[in-house]
Amino acid sequence: MQATVLAIITGALALTSQAGFAQTRAGGTAIHTPITLVFSREGPNGMTDLPMGVHRIPDSNVIISGHQKGGAIGVLFGPIGMLVQSSANAEGGTGKVRNVEDDLHFDAAAKAEELTTALMADEKYLPFFTLSPKGGSTMTVTPYVLITFENEAEARPYVIIKTKLDTEGTEENPKTVKYFCCEGKPMPLSGAGGLTENSGAALKALLASELDVAVQVMLQDRSHPYLRDKQKKVSVRGFVPFVGKPLKFKGYDLGRYKEYSLIGFPGGALVFGGVNIAEPGSLEIEPVPAK
Repeated sequence: MQATVLAIITGALALTSQAGFAQTRAGGTAIHTPITLVFSREGPNGMTDLPMGVHRIPDSNVIISGHQKGGAIGVLFGPIGMLVQSSANAEGGTGKVRNVEDDLHFDAAAKAEELTTALMADEKYLPFFTLSPKGGSTMTVTPYVLITFENEAEARPYVIIKTKLDTEGTEENPKTVKYFCCEGKPMPLSGAGGLTENSGAALKALLASELDVAVQVMLQDRSHPYLRDKQKKVSVRGFVPFVGKPLKFKGYDLGRYKEYSLIGFPGGALVFGGVNIAEPGSLEIEPVPAK
């Protein structure tokens, strides 16, 4: 595995269910040690991060889901398998098949590192980041791509950033927080206006935009955590990551990032548990009256 190391210096960094990462000098004076960010290309864990029946594009961290609900597109091979079979029949060979899968490749880890490095020049982030690792705690950042089918023909691309913080010198277990970002309307996988048109140019541009938003939300939340107020429940209806049909679910209002709504879904068994970054109109969000 290739991993790129960056470091983040933070003040009183507090995460959900975690203490801050202050150490203590002799005499009781609090100091704050850097948190080293490690950008990983390992992708999602098949046992804990993914539902059953997903399809992973070979040699990539691109996941296909949503087809498990049944129908012709979900038979045996999933959507990519059906597209592969169709392409092979049409072209009389395998060259077209490989090109289709290549069009869906996107190095989310490299792009996340590039975006983070650029953000470090911004005065907003400059006090919190350094390129020189300082030891102390480590947070592994694992970005990957999800393409969720919402019907037999159209899919919606998501960027997911999985962060896992290992607090050195404490007895706490590593804590994981995921960030999900989706922009735009569902698109066909292939054909005119599809995700793979022009070697996936539109897909890659969309994923880069989503990743830019997700990285900024992640950095803000990890340096100045959004308030997890379990009294601020909201009812959410619409499409969520991995699921090929609209759901109605309860989450927590975490506030906003620019025009985006931030919805916290509980972790654990939910594969979309974490911070969901929803652009205006993408979800129906209503407050749940306090009991």
